[in-house]
Amino acid sequence: MSSIFTITAAPDSDIWRKPPHTDVFNAATATPPNTPSPTGPLQTFVSAKASFSFDWTEQYDQAGLLLSFRPQGGSSSSSSAPNKWIKTGVEFYNGQPMLSTVACDRWADWSVAPLTTFAAAAETWTTILIEKEVNENETNERGSSLWVYQVLDSGERVALREICWVYGDDDIQWELEVLAMAARPAKKATTGLEVRVRDMEVEWS
Repeated sequence: MSSIFTITAAPDSDIWRKPPHTDVFNAATATPPNTPSPTGPLQTFVSAKASFSFDWTEQYDQAGLLLSFRPQGGSSSSSSAPNKWIKTGVEFYNGQPMLSTVACDRWADWSVAPLTTFAAAAETWTTILIEKEVNENETNERGSSLWVYQVLDSGERVALREICWVYGDDDIQWELEVLAMAARPAKKATTGLEVRVRDMEVEWS
């Protein structure tokens, strides 16, 4: 049986960082009830996967997975923006639901791709997977990155983005927190955004 929980995002909520001074980190977040801590050392992260469904109506309505990076031993306050973060999922942009990924090292970079597999049904689910990949190049040097995928109902993975900076700070030990998130950036919206999350799984080694 599927495990489903809900997140409600208030109007004027978002996760976004843009120079020179914008640093917003007030989206609604949650984990499945009765699950272990969503935090662990970055080096032990293997993958995170969840499915999302919501009724998008406002520009930039969004829901997906959130990975937050803080130095181990530092402040872990969820009310403050982490040093680095990644969010990826579905975002309502210019009248269409899109596959959206924002990766924030020092500043945020945003990419969108068409969500062509959704249907005009009573409830539409989109599954997102973030997975660590380790491979070797022509000189046998091993490299690590995170890959973001949409997972179709058939099980096929559609690659959305590879993110490499995650493993580029050899001198810092990062603590990683993995959450489901929802946001409604529209400041003039009169209601919140309710998001349904299904079968969220986080794997650590």
